Amino acid sequence: MGLFANLTSSVRALNAFEQSLEVAQNNVSNASTAGYAKQLATLNALPFQPKTGLLGGVQAGLPQSTRNEYLEQAVRYQNGALGNYSAQAQALSGVEPIFDVTGQTGIVAALNSMFQSFSAWSASPDSAAARQDVLSKAQDLGASFQQAASVLASVTSNVTNQIGSTVSQINTLAAQVRDYNVQRGQGTGADSGLDAHLHDTLETLSGLAGITARFEQDGSVTLLLGGQTPLVIGNQQYSLQAVNFTPAAPVNPNATPSIHILDANGQDVTANVAGGTLGGLLSVRNSVLPSLQGDSQQAGALNLIAQKVADRVNQLLASGTDPAGNAGLPLFTYDASSGANVARTLSIDPNITADTLAAFDPGPPQVANGIALSLSGLGTSSAATDTIGGKSMLDFLNAQTQIIGQQSANATSGQTVAQQSLTQAQALRTQVSGVSLNEEAINVMELQRSYQAISKMISVIDGLTNTLINMVS
Repeated sequence: MGLFANLTSSVRALNAFEQSLEVAQNNVSNASTAGYAKQLATLNALPFQPKTGLLGGVQAGLPQSTRNEYLEQAVRYQNGALGNYSAQAQALSGVEPIFDVTGQTGIVAALNSMFQSFSAWSASPDSAAARQDVLSKAQDLGASFQQAASVLASVTSNVTNQIGSTVSQINTLAAQVRDYNVQRGQGTGADSGLDAHLHDTLETLSGLAGITARFEQDGSVTLLLGGQTPLVIGNQQYSLQAVNFTPAAPVNPNATPSIHILDANGQDVTANVAGGTLGGLLSVRNSVLPSLQGDSQQAGALNLIAQKVADRVNQLLASGTDPAGNAGLPLFTYDASSGANVARTLSIDPNITADTLAAFDPGPPQVANGIALSLSGLGTSSAATDTIGGKSMLDFLNAQTQIIGQQSANATSGQTVAQQSLTQAQALRTQVSGVSLNEEAINVMELQRSYQAISKMISVIDGLTNTLINMVS
């Protein structure tokens, strides 16, 4: 093979090593870029057949990505689980103070205090101080129920706003995936920067909702919510929307409506939202909160206990007589137009005073403090007229406290486990496709030495060429 053939082969090698250095430089520059996967330089051997003009040597091929979609999918799955549990934990943290497991604050404390005041009144039915304490504790209980209902309404409003914001974020990110499809369709091939932005977008999306990303043969990405509802197909985006939903025949009129998710065609796809922040928020908004404050179809635990307490206390007082011999007056009043309005409207009846509290049970047999005694044991009574779902008033309230506490604990522990699993998935992905600066430094050194060797080869050829020219001269 002649000198010029060697020179041509050496120049190709220099170009190949130069391109490999550019790949290494690009890796180093993007080591901290979100979604970036390490690129590998490829060097292809050229065929060597001098008789047919094939001079051999080396040529740079297209860089190869180290991205592993299986690992990417694992990261997205764990990110969705983390988003789900985090959303639930944050929302439930605002509900827990209402149901204090220690019984020192909230409705539990207020209800116990009222029953204790009944007990003190039964011991001294004629005591003006004891009667006044009953009114005071009853007023505190009404205020406690109203406060709890207000807190639940505030949490509901906050969660509703978060759902709307999350849906807007999902639509915005889906638009970015659509733009990727458009750019990929207009380009000539894969682009590491475009690919990094896409996978960063997909990872962010996975934290907001349970998504499925399917990579098509033309390089585009099909994005599905819950594996069924299309968000992006090719160059088309299909936006979601969050709407209030009330059944056609509500049991409780004017109750807080639930939130449903509609697809681009107006179809209800709420059932397809199972993961991510949106899934966690919907679970709290449409399941946990209605079980407490009620909705169009159920009264809610808070209203059930408030109504049961108010009704039974009023019934017992109405069956007795006050010191003047008059029929007893109701202690509580509330809005009875809807089962979901009881707690937020519970208050002391404006017509009752300490002097009109009816402690006397006309019987038979007549008992001077009979009504007060019945009221003092009302909280733990197992009589069918005093129970809620087969549980005494206090047991029912304590059960709700335990349920909320357990739900919050499950969300918090789930958040911890999901964070650990996500960290492990990300670490495994980094091992495969992350950029190691030390590794890239070694690659650069090897390429530099190869570059120097080829440069020396070119220098030798240059010297030989000059010698030949001089000999000819």
